[in-house]
Amino acid sequence: GEAENQAGCTHSCLKGPRLAGSESPRHRPQRRVLLSGMEKDASAPDPSQQRNGFSGVLYGEFTDTLNDGVRYSVSLTESALTIQRISSSPGRTKVVFNLSDCVGCRAYRGPDNVDIGAYFTAYFYPFKRRWMSAGVARQRVEQCFRVALVQDPLVNLREAERWAHAIRDASVLQAPRRDGVVYTELRRPCRTMILVNPHSGRGQALQLFTGHIQAMLTEASVSYTLVITEHQNHARELVRNVDLSQWDALVIMSGDGLLFEVINGLMEREDWQQAIQTPLGILPGGSGNAL
Repeated sequence: GEAENQAGCTHSCLKGPRLAGSESPRHRPQRRVLLSGMEKDASAPDPSQQRNGFSGVLYGEFTDTLNDGVRYSVSLTESALTIQRISSSPGRTKVVFNLSDCVGCRAYRGPDNVDIGAYFTAYFYPFKRRWMSAGVARQRVEQCFRVALVQDPLVNLREAERWAHAIRDASVLQAPRRDGVVYTELRRPCRTMILVNPHSGRGQALQLFTGHIQAMLTEASVSYTLVITEHQNHARELVRNVDLSQWDALVIMSGDGLLFEVINGLMEREDWQQAIQTPLGILPGGSGNAL
């Protein structure tokens, strides 16, 4: 069976960004930047903005939506998102999220028309120590922000989209790379066909998809068509005859059997030389997952 899904939206929790230092340090005009209600002369070059050719940093001060008295400073550099609670006490808590652990960031409006604010949420999967264990594993962390600079909801949404776009772009540049491997980026939004064998992995492949993968696709703003295979060679027959121009990638969640079907289906097409160039992904959904 097939089920289509367009990545949706979730909620958020903080408030209001501003930009500091977007021009090149060598050609920066004289200007003044408003930060926290105080004017700061920004004409002098900031050394933190000149590393590795990075010419700017996004900076914002946010209030907690649950408590207007709690405020945070948030800054985005080429490699990290830093969040720090603003307090008069010297030992302020600062949290740094590496963008290499970021899978996506989305901007969206609030759940009702009363809220003039807009939101953007960044999703991270950093390594953390397992509960009651000495090992570590990637665990989901969601950072949510509310933008309410003006009374115009569309202006706030554009600002939220600017932040989300900047975080996504920076995280792509920080993605892990292996020597000798050629990387290309798929179009955005990416249209993906995901094929799942519900009998793989002792019958747990579909549960793994709904429990883990589905949420990550939403977080990464990846729209997809889910195909649950119903019999042997179902995927082979489908891929052999389907219009591949509808998708940018094919992803298999199963053991090596379903991948075998998909590759053979591509090779049996009349346009196999072009079809085999379709990007393929595999998610471990089998028993041993040796492939």
